[in-house]
Amino acid sequence: MKILAVVVAYHPDVEALQRRLARYCDAVDRVFLWKNSPFELAGEKMVEAGDGTNRGIAHALNSAWKYARENGFDYLLTMDQDSEWEDFPAYLKAALDGPVGLYGPRVWPKSDAGAAGGETRSEGAVRYEQTDFLITSGMLIALPLLEEIGGWREEFSVDAVDVDFVLRAKSLGIPSFRVGAGVLWQQFGGRRKKCGFHIYDYSPERLYGIYRNHILTIRRYGSYAEPLRKMFVRRWLISRIPRILLGETHRRDKFKAIVRGIRDGLRAPTGRRQVALVTWFGTPNYGTNLQAYALARALRKEEADPLLLRRFEYPFTFRAIRENLHRLLGIRRFWKYGPDPWPEKTAAIRSFVREQLPSRMTVGPLGLRALFRKVSLFLCGSDQLWNVHDHFRPFEFLAFAPEGKKAAFATSTGNGSIPPELEERMKAYLSGFGPISLREKAGVEALSALTGRSDIACVLDPTFLLTPLAWRAFAAGSASGATSCPDAAAKPYLFCYLLRPGHEERVAEIARQCGLERIVSLPAGENPHPAIGTVIPDAGPREFVALLAGAAWVVTDSFHGFALSANLSRNVCVLKRFSDGDPASQNERMYDLAGRLGLEACLEEGTLPSIDWPAVQERISVLRAESEQILKETLR
Repeated sequence: MKILAVVVAYHPDVEALQRRLARYCDAVDRVFLWKNSPFELAGEKMVEAGDGTNRGIAHALNSAWKYARENGFDYLLTMDQDSEWEDFPAYLKAALDGPVGLYGPRVWPKSDAGAAGGETRSEGAVRYEQTDFLITSGMLIALPLLEEIGGWREEFSVDAVDVDFVLRAKSLGIPSFRVGAGVLWQQFGGRRKKCGFHIYDYSPERLYGIYRNHILTIRRYGSYAEPLRKMFVRRWLISRIPRILLGETHRRDKFKAIVRGIRDGLRAPTGRRQVALVTWFGTPNYGTNLQAYALARALRKEEADPLLLRRFEYPFTFRAIRENLHRLLGIRRFWKYGPDPWPEKTAAIRSFVREQLPSRMTVGPLGLRALFRKVSLFLCGSDQLWNVHDHFRPFEFLAFAPEGKKAAFATSTGNGSIPPELEERMKAYLSGFGPISLREKAGVEALSALTGRSDIACVLDPTFLLTPLAWRAFAAGSASGATSCPDAAAKPYLFCYLLRPGHEERVAEIARQCGLERIVSLPAGENPHPAIGTVIPDAGPREFVALLAGAAWVVTDSFHGFALSANLSRNVCVLKRFSDGDPASQNERMYDLAGRLGLEACLEEGTLPSIDWPAVQERISVLRAESEQILKETLR
């Protein structure tokens, strides 16, 4: 494990900087000193960079990231010249031992004169606290996570660079943690007390950047930035402006800079566009919601804001508008439901969908016209959206969307066959599509023959667009977690997720073959009463991934259970949910995935597969890169 510390310095007090470096230099492998101004400072572990020109913080951090990547470092520690550690080894150990995510210290403001030897505030601190705010200084980032997030936004140079970075990580499902061990003393501007309150005496140029960049960040990340919006209003609008006007010098210039910053923050383009996504989500099925989350996350990574569309009836006849209104209000007419067997699970999934999958329901023509103005692309997503053996819905073929704005990524036809009586209607709906890609080769062949197109691509399911590390970070982001989830470290377990009942004896036999005494299972919408092992009653999608990632073995007949097991290199036995002779069989998608990844052995009942997981991960990496490139081209 190699750690690179990057320090960005601008006209520093060299003696004070040397003292601060000594607090953590021994615990890292190298110090990347970026000079935004000319000065002399050398050390045994030090690499000097920068030409003395002030290029801001973001450019320096991205340069350090490039250096770390090229020289085999595992972690990047980002530091400010005005930061001084208290008990850095304790902070580092806690951060390295924690769950997957970004890490930062508890920060206390203090002047240079009082920083050294300051009182400790480590006693009684919470070990890890999930947060939406970390400052750049003291942040510890694993290099693979940095590849997922994509570096620092150089447009911002200095102000809100850290805020944008943490919010981008949050939008990608990567949590941030504040570590209880250790303390970082930080000098904020020219912080001092005057007229009974603290002032910071930032220059007009800095104030302009603070206000512009924070407002632009709030607009860019929408609901993810809600904690930032509340903090900004409270601190920078209500508290700081009166203090600047009452206690600081050059008040006129500073107030004008603030006004310009607010104006430009509201006017500047966010660099993002809206994509309306049609896919399955909101059901009691874990895989359905996770594939929707994965595709939405991949869109956010491409600077697109996904808006999931709830199904509506079209064209808008009186009956259709009535049905849409009933669906919007949650009215299920003529339906009868029995009592929910797992209300805690249902609540966990609903909470996840509400927080992570922003959706919209269109009732009538006015709402549709507003949607057309807002959205730049309508995208058919994954799952068996085009399985016409099971259903045929014009909505899921984007019948309502204008030509030139329609595309499909990683959707599925189920088993690849199309009933002859539906061929003409299906061909008509697909005629207005731009790029189309499907999940299975059989689907690609069927639609290519139907439409006469030769450009239909085959891609991975969206769950593969997230790396194993990203899925582990996703699982770590659960604030509370299911109360009855097992501790994998305490005792290995077999994880069972079956959509079809009746496999109990086979699962018990696999557990005996694996030498596992503990079996953990989750209920499914299709199989609400699993009759084997310990059933977890309150697991949401994050806990589903955590249980799967921590299992010694997985037994499943779920496509996404298989896909996620492969992505996370879990030993998995896949049971058949359908008979191969069944016209509605969906086994083809299992065979297709197993063949593409070299996991045919996982489908052989009666044996425990022996898998070369490094070779499988190499195949997945190649296919993931191809799928990501196709998604980029689809969004153009």
